Parts: sequence; C-alpha cells; structure tokens
Amino acid sequence: MAVQSFGTLAAAHAVKPTGAGLETILYGGRKFTCRPDMARIFLKRAREVIESGDEQLVPLLHAGGIELLLVSRATPYSLVGPAGE
Repeated sequence: MAVQSFGTLAAAHAVKPTGAGLETILYGGRKFTCRPDMARIFLKRAREVIESGDEQLVPLLHAGGIELLLVSRATPYSLVGPAGE
C-alpha cells in the first residue's frame, strides 16, 4: 500500500484555477481562488472563531494548495464572488 504525504494528498485535491464556478476570497492583500464549498467551509469556521472572540488558524483549500489563515476580530477578509469577475 502506497503512502501519500499530506502535501501530495492536498495538492491532488486542490482546485484547478479555471475560473468557472470558483469563488475568490480576499485575505491580507492576497486573492485565493477556491471552490464554492471550500469558501463556505472557510467562512463558516471564520465566523465561528470571530463570534467566540477567539483567534485561530483556519484552513482554506484553494487552487494553490492549503493555507492556514489567522482569523480574529482584527483580521479583514471577504468573499468577493465568482473568480474572474
């Protein structure tokens, strides 16, 4: 049985940046293109962290791989809509 590293596994499941049906999240001056379901998961978890008054690293699976983004009340981020707009 072959064993894949987490990075290889994540890259295999990362979205391919075609633009169609993808969302863009702005965070820290960077744009992350991701599938709508991944955007919803990130936004839901970020909202939970902020509502609890906590500060945590929240994972985002996007076209370039996986990022752990620090989310707190002081962290600006936004969903800007479909990629390519």
